This record gives sequence, structure tokens and C-alpha cells, in this order.
Amino acid sequence: MSLGCLILSLGTAMAGAPAETNERPTAAQVIARPGFLVIAHRGDSGAFPENTLPAFRSAVELGADLVELDYYHSADGVPFTFHDRTLNRTSDATAVLGQEKIPTDSLAWEQLQQLDAGAWFDPRFRGTPIPTLAEALDVIQQGSITLVERKAGDAATCVQLLREKDLLEHVVVQAFDWTYLADCHRLAPELILGALGSKDLSDDRLDEIQKAGARIVGWNHQDLQRAQIEAVQRRGMKIWAYTVNDVQRAQQLIADGIDGIITDYPAKIMQLRQ
Repeated sequence: MSLGCLILSLGTAMAGAPAETNERPTAAQVIARPGFLVIAHRGDSGAFPENTLPAFRSAVELGADLVELDYYHSADGVPFTFHDRTLNRTSDATAVLGQEKIPTDSLAWEQLQQLDAGAWFDPRFRGTPIPTLAEALDVIQQGSITLVERKAGDAATCVQLLREKDLLEHVVVQAFDWTYLADCHRLAPELILGALGSKDLSDDRLDEIQKAGARIVGWNHQDLQRAQIEAVQRRGMKIWAYTVNDVQRAQQLIADGIDGIITDYPAKIMQLRQ
């Protein structure tokens, strides 16, 4: 083959394929990847204290497609990453403040900064702080896509933060509160949203999810079988299963066509791609 023909042939082949660029992928591009996505639940939370920067960094380094986190607002309005409704399980709040069952959103950010969010998991993580949502986004977006789960807080504050960081097209936001999702969709229609739920995944509930503007269904894996997965996909939506830590269960969901697996052990689930 002549050099000219070779160049023409290569040019034709490349024209039919997506261009490889150094630009960060959009959330839409990531969720459209073939096969199943591996989503690190609260970061690499099987090996690191959940919802902390070390857990997020590890998940990114492992190559998780998305890294999930949970957020609340402090009493003075600072969004920060934490899962439980009370601070006691995954911080030293009880020891520091001498109280049980302290509501997660009851303290000012200055107080939250004093808490240890790592030692409960393992003494070697002593001194690990609670991160702000902004700090978590900065870490995760260096090499993955953030799956932002709202636990408490208004849509406007979340959308404003994402807009300021130019991340509206580079994250996914999910919630159990579908009214919150509808508010997000109204404020930022380009934002990809996921509706969380469990139990019966009926046509009526799917109608509600689509009305809220969600493009992803995040459902308790115990309530999912092939029929529910296919029903969601027939509507042009993606379906992700939470929280799947058993390899055999993950394999069954993959065989049934699941689009994404949310797991505490991303390294283990990623091995199923091999």
C-alpha cells in the first residue's frame, strides 16, 4: 500500500470512531460506556473510612467509573460529605461533645472541622477530617465522575456550587427525594439525575421518576430482577443497583443486564470485567 493510500485509509477509519482527546469526559459520556459501570460507594469504603478524602482518592486510583458520596449542610450552610443522620458512628463527636445521637446538620462548620472521621475505622486513619463537598469534588474530578447523593440541603445551593466549579455536565446527582431532583432539573436541565428507591419498581413510579427529570434509576439490588432492569431500559433510562458487595450477586445482576453496580469494594467488582 502506498503512503498516500495508507494515510487515506487511516483517516477514513478515524473518522468513524470517537475522537480521543485529553478533555475530561462528561457524565453523559461515562454513563453511555458499554458494559456495566463500577461505582465506588462512599469512596473505596471497604478499605478506607467512608466519605473521606483518602477513600475518594483510592477509588479514583482504582479506576472506578464514578465515585459516590453523600452530603449534608452544616448549621451555617457549608455542604460537607457524611452519610448518617447522626455524627456518632463515623466520627468522634460523642467523645468530643459528650452527647449521643448528635444530628449531622446541627453543628456549625467550625465545630465539624474539629472532628475525627477516620479513627473509628482504623487507628492509622486518626486525624482524618470531614471534607467539604467542594474538597471532595476537587479530588474525585481529577480522575473520575462524582455521584453526588443528597442527604439534606436545598437544590439551589448544590446547583450553584456545581455551576461555580463548571461541573454541571461532569457529575451525576442522585436522591431519594424526587422533588429535590425536580428542583435540580428546573435549575439546571443539563444536569444528569438519578432517582433512588427500593421495593416495587412499578410503571407508576417510573412515570414519577421521568417526570422529575431523572435519567438513571438507582435501586436496591434486593428488589431487582431481569424484568425490572429491562422495564427501565425500555424507557431509555439506565439502571444501577445498590449496594452490591457479594461477587455472586454482582455476576447475576451483570447477566441480567444491569448498567451499573454501586459497591463498597470497587476493586473486587472491577475484576468481573476481566
